Amino acid sequence: MKKNRIIVLTDESGLSWDSLGLLEQQAEIYLAKGIQDTLSHLTICSYHLILIALDKETEVICQVVKSIRKTVMTPILVLLSENSKGRSRVIHAGADVALIQPYTAEEISLQAYALIRRYTEWKSERREEMLVMVGKLEVFPLQRTVEWDHKIVSVVKREFDFLYLLASTPGRVYTYSQIYQLVWQEYPHGDITNIIYCMVHRLKQKLKKVDVNAEHIISSVKEVGYCLKVNKE
Repeated sequence: MKKNRIIVLTDESGLSWDSLGLLEQQAEIYLAKGIQDTLSHLTICSYHLILIALDKETEVICQVVKSIRKTVMTPILVLLSENSKGRSRVIHAGADVALIQPYTAEEISLQAYALIRRYTEWKSERREEMLVMVGKLEVFPLQRTVEWDHKIVSVVKREFDFLYLLASTPGRVYTYSQIYQLVWQEYPHGDITNIIYCMVHRLKQKLKKVDVNAEHIISSVKEVGYCLKVNKE
């Protein structure tokens, strides 16, 4: 089963079918419909590699890389044309690897494999080490436990994942669609708003048992989603 996912931003002349074929053997491929589609998918889906193969000016490619890098830390592999002299500029813009033609489908596949492997290991280590604290809320990724004012809050898997998602970026609003894809790890289907509401309601009740004010740290944004409330004390 393919667990890794690659998002590809390319145009008609940017990437050969041979290259795509080799990549599809090691990961699921999503062909983005443009930069906006790429950015949209990166905010709601988890990818292990971003592959950019555009027949554009170096400055345009650098701007694309910078826009993506502001959104995610996912590795970026850029394929440049034979006459390109902007490899260093693309790297400084945020790309991890930039290959200049001529390159082979096998080389692209090997570079993709190496970047995905390092990123997967980095994510695993980072997730285990990062204790997240927001006010009295503490989320322990390694132990997968939650505490409020040093009191244990008994949570199940999705409740933990939801809290960790919000606590990692306090104040950021996640839409229902983003929450469902990141917590349930599925493409949204059915009445996801009600599904998420029920989960959040149960979680708030558990927080309330520990402290009557604890439930208010989860803030609902009407018709949009949820965020973790940041109190300025």
